[in-house]
Amino acid sequence: MSSSSVQDILSGLGRFGIHPGLDRIRAVLSLLGNPEKGPFIFQIVGTNGKGSTAAAIDAILREAGYRTGRYTSPHLSDVRERIMISGKPVPTSLFEFLVRDVDTLCRRHQLDLTFFEFLTAVGLLAFSQSGCQVLVLEAGLGGRWDATTAATPHLTVLTQVERDHEEILGEGIANIFEEKVAVGKAGIPFVATLSEPSLRERFLERHRKTGYIPVLNGRDFEGSWTSPDNINGEPRPFHYLGRWGERDLASPLSATYQIDNLSGSVAALEWSPLPISPRSIREGLLGLHNPGRLEMIRTSPRIILDGAHNPSAVKALCRALRDRFGESEDFGFFLGIHSVKDWEAMIQTLSLDGKAFFFPDVPRNSKSTLPADGSWVSPGQMAQMVRTLEKPGKDSVEIREGGREALFQEAVAWANAGSNRTLVVTGSLYLVGYVRSFLVPYPDPPLFSLNERDLPGTDHS
Repeated sequence: MSSSSVQDILSGLGRFGIHPGLDRIRAVLSLLGNPEKGPFIFQIVGTNGKGSTAAAIDAILREAGYRTGRYTSPHLSDVRERIMISGKPVPTSLFEFLVRDVDTLCRRHQLDLTFFEFLTAVGLLAFSQSGCQVLVLEAGLGGRWDATTAATPHLTVLTQVERDHEEILGEGIANIFEEKVAVGKAGIPFVATLSEPSLRERFLERHRKTGYIPVLNGRDFEGSWTSPDNINGEPRPFHYLGRWGERDLASPLSATYQIDNLSGSVAALEWSPLPISPRSIREGLLGLHNPGRLEMIRTSPRIILDGAHNPSAVKALCRALRDRFGESEDFGFFLGIHSVKDWEAMIQTLSLDGKAFFFPDVPRNSKSTLPADGSWVSPGQMAQMVRTLEKPGKDSVEIREGGREALFQEAVAWANAGSNRTLVVTGSLYLVGYVRSFLVPYPDPPLFSLNERDLPGTDHS
């Protein structure tokens, strides 16, 4: 067994970058005895909404009494968050043992896994050894060549598809859609929460070619909020109509954009063969929590964390903020954006609502909990764009730059200075994870906090 530390093993995976394909992960899973075989598997693909959908399905399954394994990415504070067993991070002792085990196997057979592939193997092995009955697997990137696709799903879910990761998935929303919808399998239900008419038609066309069972929102199921969002974050009621008829439900995930994720989750469970009671659906949704997605982390002053990381997600965030707080609220944005994103479009949208912008410096130290400068838009670039968007006669916008921790304290002070001010940390789940780590004490010291983008040699977006 390898004598390397778990931290060294995970850090070293960065040198393999991103290499789409299933041969490597399938080879490792075969050598491990195919731990992915046995449990019922939900696979979730899409651009925005995968994490919330995975969390909702998992919460309902646990309420129904199933032992679940949920695999998601990226993590916020600790790598073990990616591998959840019945709602709790994989135990440190088991995680460390399996990391060393998989590392030894890869070295012996000269298999170079990427960071995501390696953790997928570790996660599936952890779920197998922990006796998980149902797995909820969130694809990391695309779908066709994503490591989670090596585990054959029994039901798939497609959330909203938007332009993102085009440097890997191809230019244009049509190419991105094709990479994601390719996970559909003949004879199994494929639940989709698509809003774009052309993609809805493509989804049905692909069904006629592939043979999956299409379950499409607006045709086979639908959900709608039945009351406004509220500042206190109380469960928001919604009406759902699906395979099992009508029902009234509620969830603490109350952002406007969450209705598709919540209704898609219920539809997925309705179309699965798993016995799920209406009570389990109701109680599971009431107990749902998904950190970093319109999460009110403090109420005095109000601080919200949301990992919106592309133009469509930022638009949804701004709509949700106005729905919750109204037109009189002033918003300050603590913002970091990866350079491969359409950051100009994101800032154009935020500038319509922003009264203050805080652009933190990103450290050059590769061992930091945030990656090196090269993968982030510089604070100066973003600040300059906000200035160019200011219009004569419009109230001046505060723009500040500085070191992360000191600047965040300035941002908190700004929020404290007025009763109608809310600070929003957004632009990247990686940044949200960094800020959350010093706002919410982690129950155990993080074992490993770095994500794909943080590792030297990677270019993960």
